[in-house]
Amino acid sequence: MKISIGLVFVFLSVVVGVWLMDIGTDRTKVVEITAPVPAYTDWECGYANKSGCSVVFEVEADAKYDVQRIRYGKDFMAIKIQEGGSSGWIIYGEAVQVHAKPNA
Repeated sequence: MKISIGLVFVFLSVVVGVWLMDIGTDRTKVVEITAPVPAYTDWECGYANKSGCSVVFEVEADAKYDVQRIRYGKDFMAIKIQEGGSSGWIIYGEAVQVHAKPNA
């Protein structure tokens, strides 16, 4: 019984550790916007047939944002950013480029 509890604890620790490393890797990036793009309420708004999507705010051209999170769909990449007190998901494309943050 003690061994199974220990194994569950180790497994959960590994899963949480990998998840935190993924978030940390996402946050080492910056997104550069070269043309106005909408920021959506959900990352799944990158799917063309997703219903219930709405625009939280419009992102202006020539802006840079710290990446909060990156999610991948079948044919797209969604990037979570914050503007003011709002957060939204923008879809990677020609007007949206992701780069590593420069070392300070």
